[in-house]
Amino acid sequence: MKRLLLLLLKQPFAGFKIIFYWILIFSLRKKKTKTIVYNLNHDYFYDIFYPIYRELQKTENIKVYFSINFQNKSLVNYLQNKVANNFIISSQISPFIPFDLFICSEITGPDFPFKLFRTKKLETYHGNGISGFYEKKDVLNRFDIHFAIGPKFNEFIDFAYQKKSKKPTVYNVGYPKLDLLLEENELTKKLKELYHIKERPTVLYAPHWNPFGSLHTFEDEIIKVLMKYDINLLIKPHHYLYAKYPELNWQKRLADLAKESSNITIIERPNTQELYPLADMMISDTGTSAPFEFCLLQKPLFVFKNDRWFENETEAYEEKRILEASICFENIENFQELIAEYLNESSQMRALIHNQQKKQKELIDELLYNPGKATPKAVEAIQIELGLK
Repeated sequence: MKRLLLLLLKQPFAGFKIIFYWILIFSLRKKKTKTIVYNLNHDYFYDIFYPIYRELQKTENIKVYFSINFQNKSLVNYLQNKVANNFIISSQISPFIPFDLFICSEITGPDFPFKLFRTKKLETYHGNGISGFYEKKDVLNRFDIHFAIGPKFNEFIDFAYQKKSKKPTVYNVGYPKLDLLLEENELTKKLKELYHIKERPTVLYAPHWNPFGSLHTFEDEIIKVLMKYDINLLIKPHHYLYAKYPELNWQKRLADLAKESSNITIIERPNTQELYPLADMMISDTGTSAPFEFCLLQKPLFVFKNDRWFENETEAYEEKRILEASICFENIENFQELIAEYLNESSQMRALIHNQQKKQKELIDELLYNPGKATPKAVEAIQIELGLK
């Protein structure tokens, strides 16, 4: 109640908006229409939810709203190009509206639904690693429903709720966002035109923002090695790189590198996964989800191995398993040798890649539920929770 009073003191007109949505929600309920609010704080979280949203839109008796912070202008602009304005609401008022289902893909706090409502709370997660969740269990164990991406998520959920008398409902869904990788996708054709992909090898460099990642360790040396070759080079840093290290000015530095070479494209679009079908191979870092996701396509994968990533990490099982399914390098000299062998298609590299593909399949089989078929599982679970099945 304190949250509501503080909001009304700061924004008296927010009360009228809340009343409007209450009337709207109850009028929809009279028509036997269920309402969902999806909460997101970053633009790429829309893409995480999109495969599910695409299917839910086909259901007449479900309405999906999106809750965001209107102070985040770039997020507002991004979402307005995806969703009609009347389905976008402020995360300041959404906690006080009795939606039937609250969905989130991240660890959330003050935008959680008001306790007195019967709104069910669903955590869908993003990425494949769970190591960071253990210290956040007090937030994550507030959810009524969890979509487990793989078996390790079930282990975490058991841990998070071990002292709770009421256990959550868990659906072994998988990761719907990755389903699109295995579809015939018109977007891939459009992106090839957008990024001027020529008939030559396409390399995706997807570095993480972590201080133990390749950009922090090697600066621009990896990019300069790749610039020497006749390839299409797509560079997609994790978006936190710019936000967490503004003093390093990486956005300008990467743009300057792109001016030096016509084969470099700096990717500004938020969704990394849509780039995977464009790439013949990918280079990334220890500890990030991108290598795991790329394994689904069983394409060559090179990862900068930095054991410092795992300092004080006790639950980094997935991240360590990813290294087993990767062709790893630890310094620039090693990287140069591997890239030369890859682009020259040496017999030794072909053998490495053949072995890697087997390990990639084993990794996916072990750690991902329903590869390529997660979306129908997610939609069915949501319909069950809404009482529509």
